[in-house]
Amino acid sequence: MKKGKGLCRHWLVESTLTVSVLVVGSVWFWAQWSDRIGYVKTGAVIAVFTIGMVGLWGYRFQKKLCQPLKAIAQAIQNGEQKGICSAWRVQSDEIGLLARAVSEQMETQDTYWETHCKQVIAQTEQRTRQSMAEEICCSTLPQRLPDLPSRAHFEVNGLTVRGTTENCQFYDYFYIDPGLLCIVIGETPGKDVAQAMYMVIAQTTIRSRLRQGRSLEETMGDVSAQLYDLGSPFCLNALVGTLNTADGKFTYVNAGQQRPLLMRNENWYEWLDIPVYAPLGMNEHVVYRAMELRLRQGDRIFLHTMGLDERSGCDQPAYAEQQMRIDLNLTRGGNTDGVQILNQIRQAAEHYCATSHLGYAMLTLLYCKGEKELAHCNVPAQPTYATEVAAFLKKQFEDNAIAPRHYAKQAVLVDELFTLCCRNAMQGSNIMVECGVAPDAQMVNIRMTAVLGGINPLEQKKDSPAQSAVDFVQQNTDYITFQPGEEQDTITMVCFLTENER
Repeated sequence: MKKGKGLCRHWLVESTLTVSVLVVGSVWFWAQWSDRIGYVKTGAVIAVFTIGMVGLWGYRFQKKLCQPLKAIAQAIQNGEQKGICSAWRVQSDEIGLLARAVSEQMETQDTYWETHCKQVIAQTEQRTRQSMAEEICCSTLPQRLPDLPSRAHFEVNGLTVRGTTENCQFYDYFYIDPGLLCIVIGETPGKDVAQAMYMVIAQTTIRSRLRQGRSLEETMGDVSAQLYDLGSPFCLNALVGTLNTADGKFTYVNAGQQRPLLMRNENWYEWLDIPVYAPLGMNEHVVYRAMELRLRQGDRIFLHTMGLDERSGCDQPAYAEQQMRIDLNLTRGGNTDGVQILNQIRQAAEHYCATSHLGYAMLTLLYCKGEKELAHCNVPAQPTYATEVAAFLKKQFEDNAIAPRHYAKQAVLVDELFTLCCRNAMQGSNIMVECGVAPDAQMVNIRMTAVLGGINPLEQKKDSPAQSAVDFVQQNTDYITFQPGEEQDTITMVCFLTENER
């Protein structure tokens, strides 16, 4: 667009011309008509002419300048671009420049506010979805267990920690029947309401199937098939276990969850080397196999979800990979309960890595039944303490009403096995001897746990003095096995009692 005259210059020229016309016209009219019609009439005509010219000039001023400025000001005040006439925007004068500048500014503001409003709406919707997902996740947490007699046989606690990016994780524990406890820990990757609802469906289905009397293996298969039939892209990583509160039998299936850790009676925490099956809902047909573990008094299981594995600092391995087991072992002993352990691990994880994208859940289960069939004694790894072991074994047999003649045979077996362990145990260490008697008193289970350096004392050189002791033990037991551990090793000896021997 060509640059035209400025508005100020335009009105200066027009004003000058108007005044000039008024002066010239008045002088000419006065000179021509004053003698003919008189001075008064001539002055009146000149006055009327002057008023007309001024009025015409004022009208043009109002239309060309005041009206556009007022309309633009009103448009700015109302925030409506439609109040600016399109004809003004094509003018080359100051009114055109002002109209275009105001229009462009208002377009920019409209775009900004439209974008801002969309962002606010999106953020509000996101916060609403997250709030709903959090409320749903909170609803999955377990209620207080009923006050049943078996409640004194275990301690179970859980904790969830949110991350910067929400994911749906939970822990759960409930009674299947008065003597059977179920624990569950799981998570569904994602942070939206859909993932939270999926998690609730899975949790409810697990509870329902187990309370219907389905076995753990059948339950896991049923739940996986039902979740798969939903046609959802999600899956549930879960570890589900059941604890028989009477005898400490713990049965569990790991479907895509992290490996648990086990502490044997305030000894060291060790990773459980167990198979990990496909997450629930990932495939249509999955065959799950349950693992069994016999918990004894003081044994504690620790479970966690993937969020602890995700926590890692700069050039550091994941927290669960390196540091978590160390921190757990620091909680052993004393009167530290499950709540304190979980809080200590949470603080240690935050200290290891201040921020984490993923949240996580933790659960700890302590078996604390102190019945006679689960008793133990802990003595130095020296043969002179064999008398204390024998006294402990005798008391166990008496408490369980087992015939004295059978005690004699078992006492010799235990003494020989204790001596073999003392030969290989680390100097200054202890040996823990446990005597488990089945509720029906038809089986005796002897376990010895010691620091043997992974060496099996039942494997001796031929013709060595200890070989005869090994032969005697192996020939007079129904089952005996050696289980090496990371720090301690375990020998398990099982003897079945006949009717005549009881």
